[in-house]
Amino acid sequence: MYGLPLRKGFSMTIKGVILNRPDMHNIAAELGVTENDVLIKDGVLTVYNTSKTCQEIIDDNALRQFVAMTIEIPLEDIGELIAVEEERVKMEFDLSDFEDDE
Repeated sequence: MYGLPLRKGFSMTIKGVILNRPDMHNIAAELGVTENDVLIKDGVLTVYNTSKTCQEIIDDNALRQFVAMTIEIPLEDIGELIAVEEERVKMEFDLSDFEDDE
């Protein structure tokens, strides 16, 4: 199989707040990951562990507390962590579409 390795991380539900782009940037900056490593969908926040800082926070079992502190919400509004792995996206296309006509 070709391509980049799949990212691993954690998902958690977020209650009582709608996260916006600045919140996501703040979480990413504080964890030392890129903005693409922090996703929100249907009230579920996913953080992919792609940095040494993030790994240290996970090793200390403090990811939920860290997210709560960063977005300034009570810890009780954050659900339990669920380990996740990025899903591989299968891209289908016809290589002949990219050939030169010459």
